[in-house]
Amino acid sequence: MELDLQSCARLLNTFNTRQSLPKGKQLHLVFLKRGILNSALTIANRLLQMYAKCGQMTDAKLLFDEMSQRNCFTWNTMIEGYMKWGNTNNSLDLFRLMPSKNEFSWNVVILGLVKAEELGVARRLFHEMPRKNEIVWNSLIHGYAKTGFPGVALCLFKEFIEGDFHEMCGASRIDSFVLATALGACAETRAVDLGKQIHARTIVDEVEVDSVLASSLVNMYGKGGDLDSASYILNRMQNPDNFSLSALISAYSNCGRMDDARKIFNLITDPCIVLWNSMIAGYVASDKVSEALLLFEEIHREAVKADSSTLASVLNACATAHSLKNCLQMHAYGCKLGLLDDLIVASALVDTYAKCGRPDEAAGVFNELKIHDTVLLNSMITIYFSCNRTEDARQLFESMPYKSLISWNSMLIGLSQNGCPVEALDLFCRMNRMDFRMDKFSFSSVISACASIASVELGEQIFARAVIIGIDWDQIISTSLIDLYCKCGFVTDARRLFNQMMKSDEVSWNSMLMGYATNGYGNEALNLFHEMRSAGVLPTNITFIGVLSACDHCGLLEEGKRWFYSMNYDYHIDPGIEHYACMVDLYARVGCPEEAVNLIEKMPFEADSSMWLSILRGCVAHGNKILGELVAKRIIELDPENSGAFVQLSNIFATSEDWERSAFVRRLMTEKKIYKISGRSWSDM
Repeated sequence: MELDLQSCARLLNTFNTRQSLPKGKQLHLVFLKRGILNSALTIANRLLQMYAKCGQMTDAKLLFDEMSQRNCFTWNTMIEGYMKWGNTNNSLDLFRLMPSKNEFSWNVVILGLVKAEELGVARRLFHEMPRKNEIVWNSLIHGYAKTGFPGVALCLFKEFIEGDFHEMCGASRIDSFVLATALGACAETRAVDLGKQIHARTIVDEVEVDSVLASSLVNMYGKGGDLDSASYILNRMQNPDNFSLSALISAYSNCGRMDDARKIFNLITDPCIVLWNSMIAGYVASDKVSEALLLFEEIHREAVKADSSTLASVLNACATAHSLKNCLQMHAYGCKLGLLDDLIVASALVDTYAKCGRPDEAAGVFNELKIHDTVLLNSMITIYFSCNRTEDARQLFESMPYKSLISWNSMLIGLSQNGCPVEALDLFCRMNRMDFRMDKFSFSSVISACASIASVELGEQIFARAVIIGIDWDQIISTSLIDLYCKCGFVTDARRLFNQMMKSDEVSWNSMLMGYATNGYGNEALNLFHEMRSAGVLPTNITFIGVLSACDHCGLLEEGKRWFYSMNYDYHIDPGIEHYACMVDLYARVGCPEEAVNLIEKMPFEADSSMWLSILRGCVAHGNKILGELVAKRIIELDPENSGAFVQLSNIFATSEDWERSAFVRRLMTEKKIYKISGRSWSDM
């Protein structure tokens, strides 16, 4: 019986799923028995295409190797198949071996590499391509814009406009898709002038402005701050689509004009979830958290189905407000909608729990996820460190398949802040050996680690490395170096550096002020505080810790009281427990322990043993035996094994020559096995 080869070819074309693969293999056997494959290239190609479409690239490769005849279609089928199923290396190898490449071959490889986000390889092949076409230009421009390289995308677009476009197309119009992509890149880089030129090009070439191009124009003008042009384009549209409306709402939101955004939103009779999301995200970005939560309640009442973007935005609002109650409700709501496996939602939920002071719940959400991305893993490293789970952070970091610079920096910061400065230095050395690109956060964190071990020599060596890289001028690094000098006792060197550096905010001022205070330079700290205010820099809660510490070291009670009460009245900063601790110690130091006790009893925090111990030391220094006994008993109630309380109580009895009771306290310490911890210090010489 004679086989109808055309019918066989048509039949093979219908086999494009794994379910139809057995039938395709049966036909393959028939062809082998009839000896058709070596004589009918069309049938062999269709069979090869069938295996590639079904994802059976191993079978396709066996057939390819057995084929005595091959043409461009044969090679292109294999190259496209490998690309489609994610094997870019095999695809590239075949492409390089292909004896005669046509335009389709180049298109398949370059588009496949762009899709796989291997843009460097794609661009190198693009430059080798003998005649570039609009398809590869569009793909490459879109690929760079989509993966966070809008600047490169715009450079390619300019190259396309100025060179190859005229050769390929002459006076024809540019594709609206690539124009929309270029406008999106302009929006990301705030390149409004270039965006206007592209807009002008669309008018000159009479390009049809579809919904994608219109929303791109609105978005570009909106992000560039030209809201009048953005509104004008929208008003010119006969039936503005949801994406264009969303772009204008987002534009108003980005400029903080939420009332204008709400006016547009209220004009829409039946807004889709994209528009609801734009409004909620705008309220969150404008720090109008209550309005964002109220709008979400409105979504619920209108029975509009929320999506992952809705949940992520509302969770961001909960995080900003530190609202655990709302976070728990959103967790349950997300579970009900089946959105908790979405990485964006999961990341927002983890972040919200962490900001609400529930790191264990954040870790629980993380552990339930089946997939993670680098951003989420980096967040978890920070969260583990925030609750002193250093080993969990270390294991997570080492298990990461890809470690970004943020991953390394998260580890450096976490180790430095959690009492592991030596490990932070080891990690920094590991980065250096790998020739890993480091930034200002890497250097500032490791200089802070050097400050923790008072190693000024090592800190200066690391700073020298920053000088070589060319980021020594950065304020964050300079501030870390000031902190290093102060913690190592080189206050004069710290002040010299402080005088030389640019001071754009309060951080460097606070660092120098704290350095003066902790080294006992009270008057210098207060003088610097006066300079700070004269320079128009607003003090923060950290500034006042330094100021009150300076008053404490100098015994300036009236000055300390003045600034303690000024915090709230003049600067609207509620005193924290550190500020109260400074004042308690100041009262006790100048011989006013009763006032110190009164302050403790009035403060909105529970006093710990260290604050009572400050009063006890004041009682010993000023001979207040009666109050000293009461305070010592209070400390022992709070912390029965506090050696300081026992020692100070013994000293009180000794100073009043009550030797018997002093000896009794010492014996009691021995019986309870309470020992005074010896003091130690460490400094490089």
